[in-house]
Amino acid sequence: MKKNIIPLPLIVIAVTAVVVWLIFTNKPVARKFDGAPPHLLRTEVLDPQAEDYQVWVTSFGMVKPKTQSLVIAQVAGQVMFVSDKFRDGAFFEQGDVLLEIDDTDYQAQLTIARAELKLAEYNYQDEKAQSEQALKDWRKLGNTNKPPALVAREPQLNSSLSNLEASQAKVQQAEINLKRTQVVAPFAGRVLSLDVNVGQVVSNGTTLGSIYAVDAVEVRLPLKQSDLVHLDLPETYRDVDLLDEMPHPRVNLMAQVANKTHSWEGELVRVEGTIDTATRQLYVVAEVSDPYKFRADNTPPLKIGQFVNAKIEGRILSDVVVLPRIAVYSSNYVNVVDVGVLQRKYITALWQDDEVVVVDNDFAAGQMISVTPLGDVVSGTAVEIMPDSNQGLSHGDESASHNAEGDAS
Repeated sequence: MKKNIIPLPLIVIAVTAVVVWLIFTNKPVARKFDGAPPHLLRTEVLDPQAEDYQVWVTSFGMVKPKTQSLVIAQVAGQVMFVSDKFRDGAFFEQGDVLLEIDDTDYQAQLTIARAELKLAEYNYQDEKAQSEQALKDWRKLGNTNKPPALVAREPQLNSSLSNLEASQAKVQQAEINLKRTQVVAPFAGRVLSLDVNVGQVVSNGTTLGSIYAVDAVEVRLPLKQSDLVHLDLPETYRDVDLLDEMPHPRVNLMAQVANKTHSWEGELVRVEGTIDTATRQLYVVAEVSDPYKFRADNTPPLKIGQFVNAKIEGRILSDVVVLPRIAVYSSNYVNVVDVGVLQRKYITALWQDDEVVVVDNDFAAGQMISVTPLGDVVSGTAVEIMPDSNQGLSHGDESASHNAEGDAS
C-alpha cells in the first residue's frame, strides 16, 4: 500500500506560521515607569554640620572600699557580747561598741595597779620628808655648803620617785587594757565579715572581723593609651602639690541590678603611678561619695565587689562633624553625594565609639553624606537622594542626646 508523504516545504511553512502567530499574540505591553531607572542607586543622606562634641571615655571596674580595716583584738579573753551592728552587712557609726571581751581580769589588774600606786605615793612622800629633815639637820650643824647626796638622801628619794612613776604607768596601762575589752568603731562604716562570736576565747592579735568606711567607695578603671589624649587627668607631682587645682572629671558608673540599669555619679580622683606591664594600660581611680544614702529613685546602694561599667568625662572636640557608624566604611572613608554623583571621601577619626565617629569639619558646601549601606560602590556612580531623607540630621541632636545621656547617667 502506498503511504502519503507530506512535502518538506509544507512542513517549513507550517512551523513558520505558528512561530509568527505566537510572536504577535505575546507582544509585550508598554508600561509607564514612574521613578528612577532601575540601575540608579537611591540613598538617604545627612547634611554635615559643625558642632562641639563632649567625649565620654568608657571603661569598667569593680567597686572597692576606700578605707578598709581588720578589727583585731588588743587583749585576750572570752567574747561576752557581739553587737547587732557587728554582723555581716550591718551599718555602724563612729564610737559604737561592736564587741566586748570579758573584763574581769582587767578590772582586777587595775585595782592592783591603783593599790601599788597609792603605796608608791606614800613611799615617795615619806622619802621626801626624810630628805627635807636631813637637810635641816645638816644646816643645824652649821654647814652652809651643799650636803653630799647620801646625807640629803637623794638616791632614796629618786628611787621612790621612780617607783611612783612606774606605778602611775601601770595604772595607765591597766586602764587602757580595760578600755580595750570594748571594741569601738573607729569610723562610720559597714561590716564585711564577722570572724568570732559569743563564748569564743580570743588572744591578743586575733582577727575579729573586717569593716570598711561608708563615706566613699572607689573603682579602679583601666584606660587605653589611645584614650589618654581625650582626658584631663589629675596627675600629681613630687615637688608641687597641685592636686586641689587639678581637674576631677566626672565619672558615671552603671550596673545591672534586677534586670534594670542603675547609675551612680562620681569623679576621677587619682592616677596610679605605674602602667600595667601585661596590658600596657594606665589605671585611674574613681570615687563615689556617700554611696549608701537613700535616693528617691530607689537606686540601690553600691556593693563591694560589684562590677560596673564607667563613662569618664573627656575633653570637648570643637567644630567637628558627628557621623553615625553606619555611614563609615572600613573605619576610614564615607560616601558623599555631590550633584547627584557618589564620591568616596577618606576621613581620619578624632574619636569613635559603638555609635558614632567624630571627624574634622572639612566637607565642602553642598556635600551630603550617604547613610544607606551601599557596599563597595565605585566613585562616580550616579545616585538619587531619597525624598525627605535629609531632615536636618546633622547628628547634633544625636550627640546632644548622647551627651545628655552621659550627664543623666
